[in-house]
Amino acid sequence: MISIKWTASGRTYQLGELRTGHHQYMDRLYQFACVPEELSGCTHIMTCGDDKMIPEDSPCFSIETSGPCDVYVLYPDKQPFLPAWLKDYERLRKNVTRMDSYFVTLKGYFSLYKKSFPPGEIMFYGNSPHAMLKEDWYVETRGTNYCMYSVCVAER
Repeated sequence: MISIKWTASGRTYQLGELRTGHHQYMDRLYQFACVPEELSGCTHIMTCGDDKMIPEDSPCFSIETSGPCDVYVLYPDKQPFLPAWLKDYERLRKNVTRMDSYFVTLKGYFSLYKKSFPPGEIMFYGNSPHAMLKEDWYVETRGTNYCMYSVCVAER
């Protein structure tokens, strides 16, 4: 059993399934195009695209699991820096894409990062690395053309 405990922004996140054709975010119409077969159908935490500006060292949201699980973070390839917290995850050689993906700009391409957890609360931190938040253009445009990450959970 997986549940969303809270979000820092107060926006509603929802549980869904990671599947081709399903929506990525609660506040956007983006749909997944290519999902690795072994993750198809696992629990997807639909985050909000507007939460992408939360700093990497600030709590963003948390979930609660009743059993051990593998957590997969879908982090946008277009982002030139990884948040510090994501460096504790294993980078897999797999990607998820959206229907609006464009390889030239990396729009809609997401790398998968995996970490195993015991039962209990799992905290996720902000999307925006400090290196990006130091850039005036990034802050002034509220990260236009950059994406929030998504999470999927596979119970073991």
